[in-house]
Amino acid sequence: MKLSTPEKVLAVTLVAYIVLDILLTPVARLETRSASDITSLGLATLGLIFVGLALATMSLVLLFRNSPRTPIVAIVAAVLYFPCALADLTGNFSSVRQPAAIEVIELVQVVVALILVGVAVWILRAYAMETTNRRS
Repeated sequence: MKLSTPEKVLAVTLVAYIVLDILLTPVARLETRSASDITSLGLATLGLIFVGLALATMSLVLLFRNSPRTPIVAIVAAVLYFPCALADLTGNFSSVRQPAAIEVIELVQVVVALILVGVAVWILRAYAMETTNRRS
């Protein structure tokens, strides 16, 4: 299967998004805050991160299956990251300030999520142009 340039960029961005999401979890051991320090808003936004991680993974699978739904799933995955980042940056995620490493990863993740949305829109426009050209 051959991917177009926007699809290759989407694949790389999705992999970066997934890796950064995993780095934000306790599995990577960069997160030193205790689970008991997380607020109820933090728990809700944490759930959104995991849903976004699952959707990003699903989007990557859909990309290699050549599904037209890929960019939409990628956009939803990226957007689900922002509530958690905002909660953590404003101090509403936990009663303890985030470690410096987590703060840096969160800021990089914001950039990656924005790139993910932009690339997905790029692909959606390409699909729309393809459909228009076929009808003509």
